[in-house]
Amino acid sequence: MLYFIVVHRYISNPNAIILSVTAANTDLANSDAIQMAREVDPEGDRTIGVLTKLDLMDPGTDASDMLMNRTVPLKRGYVGIVNRGQKDIGEGVSIRQALNKEETFFKEHPAYRALQHRLGTSVLAKILNQVRCLAVLSFLPYFMPLLHYMPHNTIQLDVMSMILQ
Repeated sequence: MLYFIVVHRYISNPNAIILSVTAANTDLANSDAIQMAREVDPEGDRTIGVLTKLDLMDPGTDASDMLMNRTVPLKRGYVGIVNRGQKDIGEGVSIRQALNKEETFFKEHPAYRALQHRLGTSVLAKILNQVRCLAVLSFLPYFMPLLHYMPHNTIQLDVMSMILQ
């Protein structure tokens, strides 16, 4: 229960980007992560769905409907990723090797070949960067008038505090 309280506190911040992380081999409609995100971000402006463990799904199943935003739609959609497992870590698989393995998995899996724009840790990083840049740009109209009235070093501190909130 403490976990939910802590997470809720952080995702309630209107400046927070919410990564709603759910294992692809579970029921997305009943995901605690999706339900919590919808509670604090009902319009879905700040929520990005992240589907993990796509490599652990039962044979003959895939997450393509979830990745195409058909199962439980989110405004920003879903990104599928494959993480290093405990076995990989134990065998000394580096992060770079794991990223290469993830890329190969998605390129070779028949259900995921056409969904490359929604797959991989690098895609997730790009989407997060885009969302954060748009958030910073949305502050500029409020910030620009201050340039004329504040000393340069004070402006830098104010901008940093806005971004870090």
